Amino acid sequence: MAESSQEFGTVIGADASFKGDLKFESAAKVLGRFEGSINSKGKVHIADGSSCKATVAAKEIEVAGRIDGNVEAGDRIELKPTGVVTGDIVATRMTMSEGASINGHCRIGPNNGQSGSKAASTTEPKVQAKAVEAEVARK
Repeated sequence: MAESSQEFGTVIGADASFKGDLKFESAAKVLGRFEGSINSKGKVHIADGSSCKATVAAKEIEVAGRIDGNVEAGDRIELKPTGVVTGDIVATRMTMSEGASINGHCRIGPNNGQSGSKAASTTEPKVQAKAVEAEVARK
């Protein structure tokens, strides 16, 4: 996911703190602190050094900062080396860089845990950061 300042119509600055529900059609970048919920038909970028205590739902999600909450990506989620997600992830596709971490359930694939899918089972094992790092280190 290339980053140009022109592709983000909404930017929450590094010195900003936002609390509430954010809904938009295109793309947004969070550089500061956010608490609440984010819902988009476009892209959400959680920048390195930013924190987001929220449920996040968007077509594309890029995480270089920290999300504490559940995440749902209609198309894909990308976790950068500094990205941390503490919560459940549901996505069609996922890219995870070495150094990124997840503490929660993951449902990745074309059915991505939608109702009626076998992947929606609550008996899935919880992904721990050390296990994910070990898997990444083997590659």
